Amino acid sequence: MSKRSSYQIKEKILLSVKEKPATYAALERKVNTGYRTVKLNCQELEHFGQIKIETIKEHPSNHHLSYLVHITDKGIDTIKKKK
Repeated sequence: MSKRSSYQIKEKILLSVKEKPATYAALERKVNTGYRTVKLNCQELEHFGQIKIETIKEHPSNHHLSYLVHITDKGIDTIKKKK
């Protein structure tokens, strides 16, 4: 199996958070890649206005610092253009 491109990972992240906001850990499972890869790609998507990353100081389920990823209107437009 060949390595997925950064573009493919970003696309899967956008499609995943289009359904509903997700944490890095949830995206790790949905996108089937590592935490660091998810985090770095999300930071890049946020830089370009595709998503918004919300910091949760205490996640309700595990009481740890967590990040919730929301898609923006610009991110939704990007997905629509892809189709």
